[in-house]
Amino acid sequence: MKNKTFIFLSGIAAFTVLFLFPQEFASGFSAGLSNCANVVIPSLFPFLAASSLAGSGEMPKCVKKIAEPLTKRLYRLPCDCLPAIILGQVGGYLSGAKAADSLYSSGIISRSQARRLLLFCINSGMGFSVNAVGNALLNSRESGKILLLSLCISSLFIGFFIRFLPDSPAEKKVINPQKITFSRAVVNSVSSSSSAMLVCCGFVCFFSGIISVITASVGNPTASLALSCLLEVTSGCASAAGNVSLPVIAAVCAFGGICVHMQIFSLSEAFHVSIPIFYLFRIFHSVSAFAVCKIILFFFPIDIQTSLSVTADFEMWSFSAPAAISLLFLCSLLILDLDNTKKLC
Repeated sequence: MKNKTFIFLSGIAAFTVLFLFPQEFASGFSAGLSNCANVVIPSLFPFLAASSLAGSGEMPKCVKKIAEPLTKRLYRLPCDCLPAIILGQVGGYLSGAKAADSLYSSGIISRSQARRLLLFCINSGMGFSVNAVGNALLNSRESGKILLLSLCISSLFIGFFIRFLPDSPAEKKVINPQKITFSRAVVNSVSSSSSAMLVCCGFVCFFSGIISVITASVGNPTASLALSCLLEVTSGCASAAGNVSLPVIAAVCAFGGICVHMQIFSLSEAFHVSIPIFYLFRIFHSVSAFAVCKIILFFFPIDIQTSLSVTADFEMWSFSAPAAISLLFLCSLLILDLDNTKKLC
């Protein structure tokens, strides 16, 4: 009953925001559509399709012999997870979740293995880190490369500790004996990735509208910047670029933002990742990425532009007190809706 009440109140809160700030929300929504077309889809969709295709197939035996000692000793995962681990580092935020879902749905990995894989295979990827943040926002491709390297090192480091999380007792894999042809695997990968991409763009546009309303209502620039980073990673990076150091931007990218998190939860419904554990490792990843980036910059210092103007080709999302209330309702619903059974992973 409580969940249904929160759903109702969330709808009322969202309706109130739309009624009080229609122009601000529409402006942010429009900016979100532009960013989906120019940034999100080109940098994410190909990797989503590749993740789904890799999860539908099986690695060659010769590659398995090489990869098995690495994945089992470091991450306590089968060698079939290696493509998912790689794509989770360089393919974009949703690539790891998509690969984990495909591997679990195909019966290749168990539910606990899918959960552990998801916890550390969430990174911004090459397209976002190097091109969007480094090249477009910071005018420094070298900064983007250092950003990507920091995130990957931090993520793989955390993955080693995630291996110690206990598995659920007496767990069985999904039974999926059906064979699939290459053409069917390609069609399924593209169609499922298209659906995931549509959901992703919907979340991006919705949160872009909310952030636009927040910016119009909150007069404190620091609070506005913090909310931007908390809610949506692209907006957070856009607001942070030129105002904070590269390690801070690395921390923002490592956290990912609630907009990305909700998309990941929708892709991982089959194996129900624990939300408190998920956020614990998001914070751990954020702090670790900050530290790793600081260390890299100590040995390889680079000059970063401290003030810049963003061109129209990469229009940043602008971001309100009523909208923040609506967001709190959504976050509360998200936390209360988790499975309260005792499980760690």
